[in-house]
Amino acid sequence: MGLTSSQGRLLMLTSRLSDIQLDMVLISQRQNQLAWQSQQVAKDYQAATTNMKLVMKVYDSSESGMKTTDLTYNSMTSMGYLVTDSANNIYLTQNEDGSWNVPTANCLSENEQAIFSTGVYYVDENGTEYPEQNEEGTLTPKIKLKNKTEYTVVNGTGILDSKEKLQNNIMNGVMFVLNTTGNHTFGSTVNQLEANTTIEWVYDTSDDAEAESKYNYQTAEISRQEKELEMELKQLETQHNAVLQEIESVEKVIDKNVERTFNMFDA
Repeated sequence: MGLTSSQGRLLMLTSRLSDIQLDMVLISQRQNQLAWQSQQVAKDYQAATTNMKLVMKVYDSSESGMKTTDLTYNSMTSMGYLVTDSANNIYLTQNEDGSWNVPTANCLSENEQAIFSTGVYYVDENGTEYPEQNEEGTLTPKIKLKNKTEYTVVNGTGILDSKEKLQNNIMNGVMFVLNTTGNHTFGSTVNQLEANTTIEWVYDTSDDAEAESKYNYQTAEISRQEKELEMELKQLETQHNAVLQEIESVEKVIDKNVERTFNMFDA
């Protein structure tokens, strides 16, 4: 192999070596991405299997006793619990015609069915009471509990109808559970839910099976991709070593050609 052809061969091998090294770097980056994905998959799985929800014990006449059910607005009101906040508001659902849905406690005796002592009425800035809202809609809706405690009525439609939104607001302390029955202090807010025998935190296992199936699939897919990348990397390492050896061989040929040329001129 002459000097010119050897130089051409060396340039070609050097270019190939650079391409291989670039491919190895790209594979390393993909491996890092898979490691991050694996960490995220594990994090999502842990979150899905350790998430909690609110449940409450409600009276079930068909079973002649209590049963545990997810905390929803309907299950709360059936037990005589309402939704309030720190501003002394009561959250109710409202119909399209503007009428309010005033709940009753189904678990109480017949003469105690009504949670409220009044329906929704309206007051102006002077405190004057009116049975209906005015045309301008400027009157404030009010309602009273059986103990005559007055609350401002707030439209909770969209929050109360969604179990997730309702529970999130209670969990985050935006809303509170108001007890109106004789089981606890009448009209008291139940802030420490864990200590309450009617409402409590439990692990939400309803999505655990789906979360486990998703976790197994994603980890298997990540493992498959990792193995493919390992195989590609080993192939590139083999090519990398072969090119290095070839470069070393060509460099020796070039060195011998240069040495032979200089020896010829010395002679």
